[in-house]
Amino acid sequence: MKFNHLKINGFGKLVQKEIELSPGINVIYGENESGKSSLLKCLTAMLYGLAKTKNGKSIPDLERYKPWKTEEFSANLTYTLDNGENFEVFREFKKKNPNVYNNEKEDISKTFKENKTKGIAFFEEQTGIEEETYLNTAIIEQEEVKLAQSSQNSIIQKISNKVSSGDDNVSYKKTLTQINKLQGEKVGTDRTQNRPINIVNSEIKKLENKRRELEEIKEIILNNNKDLETLIVKLENLENGINLINALKELKDKYKLDYAEIDFNKKIESENNEKIKRLKEKLEALKNENEPESKKPIGLYIFGAILVLIAIILLVAISNKVFGVVALIIGILDFVYIVVKNKKETQKIKEQENKNQDEILNEINVLVKSNEEKNNEINVKLDKINEEVDYQKEKIYYDFKDIVDINYMEKVFDYNDEELVQNADITAKNIDKIKHDIHEIEFNRNSYNKQLDELPNIVEKLENLYEEQKELMQLNNSYNIAKECLEKAYEEVKKNISPKFTSNLCNIISKISDNKYNNVNVSDEEGLIVQIDNGNYVPAERLSVGTIDQMYLSLRLSSLQEISIEKMPIILDEAFAYFDNQRLSNILNYLAEEYKDNQILIFTCSKREEEALKNLNIDFKLLYI
Repeated sequence: MKFNHLKINGFGKLVQKEIELSPGINVIYGENESGKSSLLKCLTAMLYGLAKTKNGKSIPDLERYKPWKTEEFSANLTYTLDNGENFEVFREFKKKNPNVYNNEKEDISKTFKENKTKGIAFFEEQTGIEEETYLNTAIIEQEEVKLAQSSQNSIIQKISNKVSSGDDNVSYKKTLTQINKLQGEKVGTDRTQNRPINIVNSEIKKLENKRRELEEIKEIILNNNKDLETLIVKLENLENGINLINALKELKDKYKLDYAEIDFNKKIESENNEKIKRLKEKLEALKNENEPESKKPIGLYIFGAILVLIAIILLVAISNKVFGVVALIIGILDFVYIVVKNKKETQKIKEQENKNQDEILNEINVLVKSNEEKNNEINVKLDKINEEVDYQKEKIYYDFKDIVDINYMEKVFDYNDEELVQNADITAKNIDKIKHDIHEIEFNRNSYNKQLDELPNIVEKLENLYEEQKELMQLNNSYNIAKECLEKAYEEVKKNISPKFTSNLCNIISKISDNKYNNVNVSDEEGLIVQIDNGNYVPAERLSVGTIDQMYLSLRLSSLQEISIEKMPIILDEAFAYFDNQRLSNILNYLAEEYKDNQILIFTCSKREEEALKNLNIDFKLLYI
């Protein structure tokens, strides 16, 4: 690929500047601050555009290279690819996309893929080389081949990097070390402490433990809720039961006086019956007493007869008849008196006994009648009360049948007053106990619920930590993949690319050293080594600074053949400022011989390159800025 013609309308300090380049060596001469750097930057900007961001610089390139003396910020470039196709590019640098024309001057800009930030990547598609690689290989500036003794090891490292990785700025070992370091810093391992993954895992473990504790508390609350529901149902049943008992008690209390009155009347009736019983016994006793009294006159008669008999005996026995007669008369009179008197007394007693019996019978009749009346009254009232009580009980039954166990209800309905009171006391105590248990559960639940308020926050934190852990593991996997890819790439480079670079190194160092050194190698352990005359390998640091400098420059240029399908122009910006005359001649001669198919652009503020090329009889085109 060759640059043909560049027309700069306005770029930095360059205004209306045109340069016609030859396909071989071009020496572009200009004093310091004449615009060489602007010209070089314009060439690359035509191919890849100007960055609108700083990219680590103090100001963006788009701002830095604004024209000083014109508003026209554009240029036109023609170039030819190795297949002979010619292209023309016009670019207004403030716009993202240029206009690309083919041989027939047809605008083919839209046939190329477009990058959202950089615009169409026409040059990358045509050459297979992206901007960063192009800048790191085809363009060599003064600082990149400036070799002081103090920087020798750095250049040797670059050569080793080039041979082992294909990129002079990439060291496999350093890259691997850096990846491991970044992996340790950004992720961490099981053996590290206070690294992101360790902190996240530790926090996850702590929060998971806390979550488990809260989940256990949640389970306790669920169990407590079940217990609470059971207790509430039990409390409701007990309260319904005691309400039933109280209803029955109220019902009994309501008719208590009526039942008391009935009981009182029954008591009176019972007392009357006792009286009737006693009166009947008394009456029977009176009847029994009358029978002996009826035998009493017989005794009196016998006594009277005895008296008469005695009088008769006296009458017969004594001689005094008068006395005997008198005695007999007196005995008879006495007997008659006794009989008469006894009859009167018996009559009187009989009358009294009849009177007493009549009184007792009357009293019995009164009591019997009274009992009959009381009994009728009691039965009527009792029937009425029982009817009312049965009605009220039935009403209570229907009020409680759906909320109180039937068996319990039937049992309670059979309780007497004392049993109702006892059952009410027991139920009340059970209610108090259940209320206490409910209060304790609710108190504990409130305490637990306050702790559970943390659970959503913990779950949210855990989700974030899991996501962070996942991202860290993904990052860790990325590092592992990067190391694996690096390892594979390194092995691939060692297998396919390193031999080519090593061969180039051997060829370069042989020519530069006049066959003094013919063999160069790069090992993982020792780095860049060179074989000396006796066949031993020594570190490259033992070579001269100039040799190392030339070897590095040539090796970097040779990599162009590996990274692009085109033979890219080689641009050297003050690259030989620190070369002595001999080394300058050697490198120019080497470039002319080894890269005769490449266009070479040498930017310089010195006449040394011009003179050296003339002395070497090498054709070149001299251009002035």
